[in-house]
Amino acid sequence: MKLERIIFAVLLLATGGAVAYYSGSLPGMTRAAEHRFNFGGIGRGNGQFEYPRALAVSPVDGCVFVIDKTARVQRFSPDGKHELTWHMPEVKNGKPTGIFIDQQNQIWVPDTHYARVIGFDRDGNELFSFGERGHGPGQFIFPTSVAIDSAGFIYVSEYGGNDRVSKFTPEFEYVMSFADDKAGAGWMNRPQTLLIDDDDIIWATDSCGHRICRFDTSGKFLGALDIEWPADEKSGFSYPFGLDEDDAGRLLVSDRGNNRIVRLQKSGKVDGIWGLAGRAETQIRQPWAVGAGDGSRVYCLDSWNNRVQVIDW
Repeated sequence: MKLERIIFAVLLLATGGAVAYYSGSLPGMTRAAEHRFNFGGIGRGNGQFEYPRALAVSPVDGCVFVIDKTARVQRFSPDGKHELTWHMPEVKNGKPTGIFIDQQNQIWVPDTHYARVIGFDRDGNELFSFGERGHGPGQFIFPTSVAIDSAGFIYVSEYGGNDRVSKFTPEFEYVMSFADDKAGAGWMNRPQTLLIDDDDIIWATDSCGHRICRFDTSGKFLGALDIEWPADEKSGFSYPFGLDEDDAGRLLVSDRGNNRIVRLQKSGKVDGIWGLAGRAETQIRQPWAVGAGDGSRVYCLDSWNNRVQVIDW
């Protein structure tokens, strides 16, 4: 590892910092991350971004959807070609910070500053909307993420006074809330992204708690993931925001405050870290989200650099 560090330092100096670091000798790794291409760039034109904060990859066709602070939802092909843009219906109060795509290719947008969830088809036609502002059952303050379990129940995370996850029937009827300030060790301080795996385990980024939490579909807290960090890596998350699962069942976390993407087994064992803070070709700044594409492809929402970086991992 010392030799690897020396090689990395030489590369860093030679390229002016345009090297993304990958810990290639972590136990259990299969291959190093390889940067493929970027798409985006600052601006308000099609295919450009102004501070993008939400990204999701369709499980149906692999298209990539990105939302930026102009409240535009943009659809890209898996290879980063711009295909479509539409705008959220209201923008004065603020813009969304999350997006989810289901197995029917419906686009679920937690309309963060309007205390609701809006559903669209892949072409931007509105299909449904539910939620209202408040602290009561089924109400929201700032919703951030949506996930759906194998029975079709809908889960919505939020922050801003509620800091909880609420469960709804497929018909949008309120069922229960959990992970709130009455949940003891299971309380999450700004849950940002939800993920439900094939075993119906609910994974959540507790962003201001700097951890990854697990729940069952009854809302029972199953514990925070005990991360096994490599000895020579910076341990601990710093505002983990984005979360996804790759084809191999590993978790991908956009560790926003540490300017990196962390890949880990569901046991908590880290088996990959990609990222180096900066603005050069393969550096990242404040990644809000991460999405798993087909096979080994990973999409990193490089928010402060107004682009999406695509790597094979």
